[in-house]
This record gives sequence, C-alpha cells and structure tokens, in this order.
Amino acid sequence: MAEYVGIDLGTTLSGLAYLKPDGNPEIVPNSDGERLTPSVVFFEAHEDVKLVGSPARDGGEPDRTIFQIKRHMDDPEHLVEIDGKKWTPAEISALILSKLKRDCSKIIGEIEEVVITVPANFNELARKSTIAAAEMAGMKVKRLVNEPTAAAVYYAHSQGVKGRILVYDLGGGTLDVTILQVEGDNIRILTSEGARHLGGSNFDDMLLEAYAEQYTKQTGAPLYTDERHRRRVLLATEDAKKMLSKLQRVNDTVANDKNDGLARIDLTREHFEKLIRHMLTRTVMLVEQALDSAKLKVSDIDHVVLVGGSTRIPKVKTILEKMFGKTPKSCGNVDECVALGAALFAKKSARIQEVCNASYGTVAMVYNAKTGEEKLMNSVVIPKNTPIPCSRTQVYQTSEDNERVIEVDITQGEDEDAKFVDIIGRITLEVPPNRPKGCEVAVTFSYDENQRVRALVVDKQSGRSREVAVSYKGAGVLSDEDLKRKSKHLRAMRIE
Repeated sequence: MAEYVGIDLGTTLSGLAYLKPDGNPEIVPNSDGERLTPSVVFFEAHEDVKLVGSPARDGGEPDRTIFQIKRHMDDPEHLVEIDGKKWTPAEISALILSKLKRDCSKIIGEIEEVVITVPANFNELARKSTIAAAEMAGMKVKRLVNEPTAAAVYYAHSQGVKGRILVYDLGGGTLDVTILQVEGDNIRILTSEGARHLGGSNFDDMLLEAYAEQYTKQTGAPLYTDERHRRRVLLATEDAKKMLSKLQRVNDTVANDKNDGLARIDLTREHFEKLIRHMLTRTVMLVEQALDSAKLKVSDIDHVVLVGGSTRIPKVKTILEKMFGKTPKSCGNVDECVALGAALFAKKSARIQEVCNASYGTVAMVYNAKTGEEKLMNSVVIPKNTPIPCSRTQVYQTSEDNERVIEVDITQGEDEDAKFVDIIGRITLEVPPNRPKGCEVAVTFSYDENQRVRALVVDKQSGRSREVAVSYKGAGVLSDEDLKRKSKHLRAMRIE
C-alpha cells in the first residue's frame, strides 16, 4: 500500500505522486503512459464506459465531453446532463480521480489515504466538493492543502529555498499568489491572493480569436460554426501557445468544416504578448495585493518561484524579473511540482502552518461613535490570513425587545459593506419570550486544517445554543445519503 500520496486535481491537468522509500516524491504515470492526465471526461454513447484523459479529448462529441469542471466546483446549481442523467461537478471530478487511483495503484499498490491540492482561493463549497469527489473515488482525504503551499514544499525539498518565498502559480485555469516563510522543514503561510478564472485556457481563447480573425480575413468565412470544430481549433491554438514559448514566430494552416478554403495563420510572440497583456497586468496587480496584505515590500522577498504550465511563457518571467530584480526560480517540471509537493506534505503536514483563505463573520448592526448612527455591516470574526486551525468568538447584542428567534448569517469576505460579501450559511436559534433588547449572543467560528468552517451561536441569558457546519443547498450539492449511493455506483463503472 502506498503510504504517502499526493494528488493535484487540476483545471486542465491532474497528477498523482507518491513518496518513495528514499524520501523523494515521484510522479506515477497513468495507463496511457502519461505523467499527467488531462482533466477531461467523455461519456461514450455506444458503450457503458467513461473515458478520462487524452482519449476523452478526442471523443469528437462536445455535448458528451466535459472540460474544466473544476471551475464549477463552487457552483451549487451547476449540473451536466447527459443521456437524461444529471452529474454534479463532484461526480465528474470523481471520475478523474478514479482514473488516477485505478491506474496508479497498479504501480505503487493500493491507494487509500491522499492529500489533495486546491487553489488557495477555493471557497467552502469547492473544498467540500473536492473531498466528496475523493470519497466517491474510494479515497479518504487525509488533508486538503493549497496548491502554492504544496509547490513551496517541493521547492524547499528540491532546491533548498528558504526565507520569504513568493509562489506565482499560473496554471490552466487559475492564478494563485502566495507568500510563505520557509525555514528548513518549517513553512508558514503569510498570505494568499488569487483569481479563479485566469490561466492558460484563457490565453488559448485569445489565440483562438486571433486564428478566427485571420481565417475570416483571408476567406470571408467563419473558422467554426459549431462547438465540435471550435474545440478542434482550440487544440491547435494550445499547441501554438506552447511553440511561442520557444519560438518568435509560428505558422499554421487551418480550414473550417464547410470547405471554405485554407488559411495560413501567422503569429508572432510579440502579437501573442499583446493579446494577453491585460491578463498579465492583472496577475501583477494580484502580486502587489499579496505584498500589501503581508505588509511587505518587493525587496523583502528572497525568492520568486514559478508553478504551473503557463509560467513557461517568457513574458511571465520577464515581468516578474523586472518587478523583483531577480530571476524567478523554476524547477523545470512546473506542471508537476504541486502533486510532488502534496506527496511530501502527506508526511510533513504537522510542520506546515496554513492560514485561512478569507475572512469569516456575520452581518450585524454596528454603532459608529463618531456619527452616532447604527449601520448594518459585515462584522469579521476570523480575519483573513489567521493561522489555522483556529477558533474566534465575538459577542453581539439583540436589537429588539421580545425577540423569539436569533438569526446569524455567516459571511465570507473582507468588505465592511454587507452587500459585497457572500452569505454562505445561516443559523437560526429560538430563545425564550419577553426578553428586552440588549441580550448578549456569542458567535464562535472555528476553522479547521482543511479550511472548513463551523459556527456556534450561544444565547448567554438562556444558555441555549446551536452549532452547525457551513452547508450549501442546490441541485449540484450532494447530501450524505447521495454521496454514499453515488460512491457505490461510481466504483462499479468502467473508467478508462
């Protein structure tokens, strides 16, 4: 049995690594001989089989092919319907994880417990969905770890980096910027910032528009008229993007599916960099935001390390080098270092200090002493970047006489204005009648090592209390009963 296993469940690519007896992590290839598995699922119409990975990308039926499901892990209403059956993001992710488990266990032995990585800015529902996916695939999640943290663990192990480290993680679908303090085997997270929909797939879309523009200009016809052909051209733009990281110019010949002629596509690296300039500028803004959050200057950073396939774009390195005055470090296998770090984390987790990825609080009437006014505001109980696990309590007062029900909204976000934070849960507590306003109510939030939130409300006068784990409702959210039933069904499926 493999004792220490880490999985990077990525937006575009997923990988599994384990810790060898010599203490070094190693990627385990899938049955197709690939070190990384494309996070794509194809539902075959003629056979009861689900294709996962590279074979799924070439299925040729876009309505039966699921890409980038990770981007929907936080959407409680997202469902994919195929052949009359509705699939949640957790179920589709479970198919990807099942492929990794079944293929890799043939090489390293049975896989039971795993560490799985998630973007640092994944919210509560996305983390819960990730754990559910692993459970349906027949694995127990030993720990969730943020992707930049796992990468930092690998860099510390493989290159001995130490001090204040900024991890710039630009993958296929997300950007994470995390600042850590690394001293030997001890790692402390200082802050994390990120964007959920900024990555290599967005760059591919920009190139696709450039392809379509040149094709129409030369032939007068659209390059694609349906989703099937659009995705085929999109694969070509992805190849062009990779080539432009090595060459100054690439040429390609494309045709549409209507026989409207061939067009010669000519792209330069300079043109590509102009296409993605506004997105790269946004990544710089997030780097600056992370520095401000940690109250650090550029000169306080000892090393900048690169993670994710999109950091192979030369302009990314140029921007960071200009900003920090030093060449960013690259481990070469920037696509694999998150999974490799997760395998290391599986053994070293007790020596790594994570922080909460967002602020958590409640909506309350807050008195402003200067103006003498009360205003409904977001009252933060656990601030962002608080070391975890943690538990914080804030005492509030009831605002009306004879209140019979106390309602506590659980918020996620830093803004003081309640309109600009997410309400992720609510606790309702019945209290005795005939009470004056001003009764004290204690609200306690607990944040565990997997960055899952629990809330406790205590009415001090009556002693009544209620505690809940934050939960979501929606068509795409699985109940505990659904999870058990679907787990049994999924394990009997043929997944290739």
